[in-house]
Amino acid sequence: MDSLPLYRQLAAHYVDAIHTGSLKQGDKLPSLRSLMRLHDISLSTALQLCRAMESDGWVEARDRSGYFVRRPQRMAIAPMEEPVADMPPDPAQFVSMRTRMATFMARGRHAGVKLNFAIARAAPELYPAEALRNAM
Repeated sequence: MDSLPLYRQLAAHYVDAIHTGSLKQGDKLPSLRSLMRLHDISLSTALQLCRAMESDGWVEARDRSGYFVRRPQRMAIAPMEEPVADMPPDPAQFVSMRTRMATFMARGRHAGVKLNFAIARAAPELYPAEALRNAM
């Protein structure tokens, strides 16, 4: 016998239907009353099922319309655990991001390069526009 609560077992069933394509984005889940009849469950269990799927991001509730399958969300990347270090990092081998950024920015100041981090691309005057025009 499954140790999961009934509403979680039913949620797994519907999530599987989404994965296999039986239920697609925009499809309406059965109404609460239909879920009650279909699975022989109480209103409370049907509501728990829909709310669990909503909180897990599989469906969305629409006022006076019911629950609808949502667009698939990107899976969150699980955070990685920090490696266990029995000794502090060797300063000769360890270069922090702060050090790298400071070095990069210092080079930019000395070379006269404009660093525009807001748009994440080089300044337009650095593009060889004239050379590109001549090449066409």
